[in-house]
Amino acid sequence: MDRQDLRGFLAALPAEDLLRIEAEQTDYLLTALVEELERRRRFPVVALTGETGIHTVANLFASRRRLSSAISNVLTVEQQAERLAQPVLVECAPVFTVSRTGAEVDAGTLPLVRHYEQDAGRYLSSGIVVARDPETGRYNLSFHRMQYKGPRRFGISLHSRGDLWRYFHTAQAKGVDLEIAVVIGAHPVFYLTGATSVPAAFDDYSYAAAYLGEAVELARCRTVDLLVPAGAEYVLEGRILKDVFEDEGPFGEYTGYGTSRSTRNVFQVTALSHRQDPIWLELTPGWSMEHLLLSQYTREILLLHQIQTVMPNVKALNLPKNGCHFHAYVSIDHPLPGQARQLGMLLFGLDHYLKLVVVVDSDIDVFDEERVWWACATRFQAGRDLFQVPGARCNVLDPSSREGMADKLCLDATCPPDFAGSPITLPDGVRTKAKALLDLEVRTVG
Repeated sequence: MDRQDLRGFLAALPAEDLLRIEAEQTDYLLTALVEELERRRRFPVVALTGETGIHTVANLFASRRRLSSAISNVLTVEQQAERLAQPVLVECAPVFTVSRTGAEVDAGTLPLVRHYEQDAGRYLSSGIVVARDPETGRYNLSFHRMQYKGPRRFGISLHSRGDLWRYFHTAQAKGVDLEIAVVIGAHPVFYLTGATSVPAAFDDYSYAAAYLGEAVELARCRTVDLLVPAGAEYVLEGRILKDVFEDEGPFGEYTGYGTSRSTRNVFQVTALSHRQDPIWLELTPGWSMEHLLLSQYTREILLLHQIQTVMPNVKALNLPKNGCHFHAYVSIDHPLPGQARQLGMLLFGLDHYLKLVVVVDSDIDVFDEERVWWACATRFQAGRDLFQVPGARCNVLDPSSREGMADKLCLDATCPPDFAGSPITLPDGVRTKAKALLDLEVRTVG
């Protein structure tokens, strides 16, 4: 089981990847810790510990290296998903070691917190919502903010207008509530799947299996007809009520702004189960690295692959944290005249979230923002290298957008054919010597 659960993944992390802090979880604390670590350019998993060991972890998804270690492949995922589509059913699943149903349920015992001062209350930010397509029966994993309203009640917003929103309206048209389960604290592949736009022809659990490289181990819920990861830490079961709506929000979103935009749905809890001595996984919301990186990690890889099928000389793509999913830096090798503009238009067409694309030469590391903007400073001229796409579809959480529309901007910061600049360099040997001397100095000081 430890191959497919959070505990096994945490146990396999290098020691320097886990920052243990002795503290009790309180409102705002984990958010403040993660923000301070980001200011220091550090991205470890934060583990709040007590007398019984680790009880809360956060910042798990803030590192590309960690996400890469969790996932076996991205580009061949569809072929692997077909091969690993059949899950393994577990009868005595760890997640159901402790179960309460009906009136015994009290979600108020969960370590829910307020993350930002603007939040309407305590929020569950790390729940993977598990649902089934009412028409095909295929499983879907997704993320939706959930505001605690009472022992067996949460406000939930389906404002992404994705699969869960469609499932709810299909069930509502039939006059029934929509059954869901909410999983907290599972292996990262389940979170990565929930953040992936899985093609409609695939069951999301088959994608999780493909990411993992083996069939997923699932268990049956107690009060709803759904399967959940057997090694999860917690699971809430219940229904999104078909005809009950209540205000929900505001909540701190990935744009760095609080928003009250909500579909105002209500989740009624019918069961609460967890492992023995469960670990609570917190997913830092708002404009945090882990919030943004979790939802864009596979997206970066797939976008780059799609672009490279048309333009093989494209080398790398970064969706930087400061862009809130709206910016992309992309490098291209020896572009032909006009090819940078073509690349920008392709990206705008493939991803409607994007509103700024910066194209640089392949000598620029797109993950080094200082180098990207150095290229803009020395290789870009606004009158020659800029183009706009006015009034295009965008993400509605962009607070500068109007009625789901925004203007797009592409900067061509590649060298023009007549470029006369010659970048300054140092020999490789002297760089190696400088690194060795500095490493020695650090050891001496330590």
